[in-house]
Amino acid sequence: MLSRQPLPPSDIADRLLLHILDDPELLSSLLGRSGLAPSQLREVLTDTQAPEFILDFVTESDDRVISCAEAIGVTPEQIGMAARISARRD
Repeated sequence: MLSRQPLPPSDIADRLLLHILDDPELLSSLLGRSGLAPSQLREVLTDTQAPEFILDFVTESDDRVISCAEAIGVTPEQIGMAARISARRD
């Protein structure tokens, strides 16, 4: 069931992170895209910019957005909106 209620970008990013960590192919893509070694991932994910990092990765590909949205029970539009909000620098 898809959640149509607005979720904070950090909640969506947290759900996405859990999904990515549980999917070896996505995790490998994330590490390859970022150039991080697995041992460096913890440091990046504890940074205040972690939600933006995760949302940027997911939104690089429409197919990834769609499959991740389905996996975490949100709409692709919610992921897109979370990425836009997370990227704002007010």
